Amino acid sequence: MQDLLRKYFAGSFIHRYSFILPVSSVFFFVIIIWLKRKKTTFADLLTYVNILLLLLIVIDAGWLITKLERKKSKTSHVIANTALQKCDSCKKPDIFFIILDGYSGNTALTERFNFDNTVFEKELQHRGFYIISNSRSNYNYTPFSIASMLNGNYLDLNMKTKGQGNLNYCYRMIRESRVINYLEANDYNLYNYSIFDFNRKPARYNDKFLPSRTKLITSQTFLSRIWKDILFNVGTGKLHIEMIEKKIIYSHLHNNEKFIRLTANTATQKTAFPKFVYTHLMMPHDPYYFNSKGNALPFDSLREGGEQNKHSYVEYLQFCNKKILQLTDDILKTTSAPPIIILSGDHGFRHFQKPEDRKYCFMNFSAVFLPSGDYSNFYHTMSGVNLFPVIINTQFRQNIPLQKDSTIYLWE
Repeated sequence: MQDLLRKYFAGSFIHRYSFILPVSSVFFFVIIIWLKRKKTTFADLLTYVNILLLLLIVIDAGWLITKLERKKSKTSHVIANTALQKCDSCKKPDIFFIILDGYSGNTALTERFNFDNTVFEKELQHRGFYIISNSRSNYNYTPFSIASMLNGNYLDLNMKTKGQGNLNYCYRMIRESRVINYLEANDYNLYNYSIFDFNRKPARYNDKFLPSRTKLITSQTFLSRIWKDILFNVGTGKLHIEMIEKKIIYSHLHNNEKFIRLTANTATQKTAFPKFVYTHLMMPHDPYYFNSKGNALPFDSLREGGEQNKHSYVEYLQFCNKKILQLTDDILKTTSAPPIIILSGDHGFRHFQKPEDRKYCFMNFSAVFLPSGDYSNFYHTMSGVNLFPVIINTQFRQNIPLQKDSTIYLWE
């Protein structure tokens, strides 16, 4: 009902919760009182409603099965698009795939933030990393970028929005990605420290605003929408309920710390099979918790609206640089053999106060460490979709064709 009212009465008060909830409550209680006063059992009405419910369940089940099969065929087409062969004679180093959410590329940092990130890049180069200096994400939203990266292919090119149906498609593409399937065929074990679910490896991230698993079904139910639309907005808006605010605002920080710790610990483990570790850090994604010296920012600066503070973003980015260097050092020092390490932003900075060229949404940071030091197949304008194909071609002697490097802007 709310969605219908919002569609046809945009800008009006009648689709707001402050109108809908009181009116619905009054209507609900009037119906209850009326039913209690009636003497009839409404047997015919109950029979009709039950039959209607069963019919709707059958129709929905058929629609869902058809849609899942259609998506499965799409996914299978992408996975089968390139024949990948298992490489028994190849070296199989541990692979650490570390996503730095919202990490902007140095060109964008220089042009729009008056900040030069060269010092950090040189530190990585000193450790043997290859910097993809003009890297681009292929999409301006996380699930789309990750889905294309983990499949080495673009998604349905008809996608122009990040609507729920498209998001579900992305989640499925991530869950059954070609890269994961290929690595598992080469005896890799997956360690999932991310915000996404994989087959038999669910997400370990506590995020109430990125639906996963059963939340994909329940995210539009009454209670879920009350939590997202009312408790969140009221708790972090007009009433400033500190308990709710802190639970939400500091969730990224707690998960970042947990994932960094888990990743470092996993690097120390001696296992019979090689490891593929996917770590998704919500940094330098807002809230910008610390300045460059590691001092915590005031709580008020972390509230909604703070994501547009370019100065705080740059300060937090420098704090993140230190954390990333420490993590890469830990991985390089503690793994039993030199690993592959991939550091990549899933998109660039998106929270400009004034309209900016869309290209900045895609300008991301990207760097790769290969034990062999063979970066001959890499190039400075590589986009995310070609990152794993080049790594697999180089490390596992495959011949995956590369995609044209391009960007697709998705509307709300």
